[in-house]
Amino acid sequence: MARKRKRRSKKKKLWSKQSEFTRKDGTIVIMDSTWEVMMANRLNELDIAWVRDPKIKLEYKTRGGRMRNYIPDFYLPDFDIYIEVKGYWTDAAKHKMKDIIKRNPDKICILESLSEIGNLTKEISPRSGTLEQK
Repeated sequence: MARKRKRRSKKKKLWSKQSEFTRKDGTIVIMDSTWEVMMANRLNELDIAWVRDPKIKLEYKTRGGRMRNYIPDFYLPDFDIYIEVKGYWTDAAKHKMKDIIKRNPDKICILESLSEIGNLTKEISPRSGTLEQK
């Protein structure tokens, strides 16, 4: 008699370890990477209000044509801009972000290095990083 294989539930693999970040007001926010922690610290240094909320979702279309939701790393309500901190691009991630930018023109700011995070100023504007070159 053949044995049934147990199906494992799909878990999203993160590129780095999650950590807790304590905001200025004492609330704790879960960050998915050390770069996101650095981004939160930089925004705090600049006194820029930010939101990290899994309920904020932007639609995009996969290469296979399915509609999916993207949860941005940060939302800056005073600028009405979403920030994506990205150190590594897969082909699927490139496609996703290009579609998100197309659906949300002038709303996405992509930062691709620690120096870009460190050099961020209060003059935040939308930018596509190296996606413009690909």
